[in-house]
Amino acid sequence: MIAALEALDRGVAVTCKVAAILCMLGVFVLLGAAIVLRIMPLFTITGYDEIIEFLFIWMVMLTSLALWREGVLYRVVMLESLLPPNLRRMLEILINLAMFGFALVLVFYGIEFMQMAGETTPFLRLDKGWWYAAIPGCGALMAVYSLVWLYRVACGKGELHSTTSLVG
Repeated sequence: MIAALEALDRGVAVTCKVAAILCMLGVFVLLGAAIVLRIMPLFTITGYDEIIEFLFIWMVMLTSLALWREGVLYRVVMLESLLPPNLRRMLEILINLAMFGFALVLVFYGIEFMQMAGETTPFLRLDKGWWYAAIPGCGALMAVYSLVWLYRVACGKGELHSTTSLVG
């Protein structure tokens, strides 16, 4: 069971990082193409704004999830290092509880936001819900990782390096 969870965790880590990089490259290429096409208008990119918006939303959420998974998104190491171990542990628990609450807000309000989008993009004719699905989807995974971090802190295994598995 642990081996399957470790494999799933590594899969999430790799997927987040690769997909976020691909989204960033897509945004970079499209923005670069837009600059070149303003100078030399050889053709137009249909749905340019829609694609940029889609890539940007997913890039931000996947990058946040990757950092959340590694436990480095909301961290002030200098402050933590000044505290004695007992207070440091209490601070980590409070931070992870706050992060868990924020993740739940992302899930619940993200679902509501996704359902309220209810529009179809003008050029690509796609439901905008696919754009905003990144919010509750990544929020749900963030909530799971927050619970795992709470468990790890409670067991005294709060330290994690990005090359290791979260569940191992």
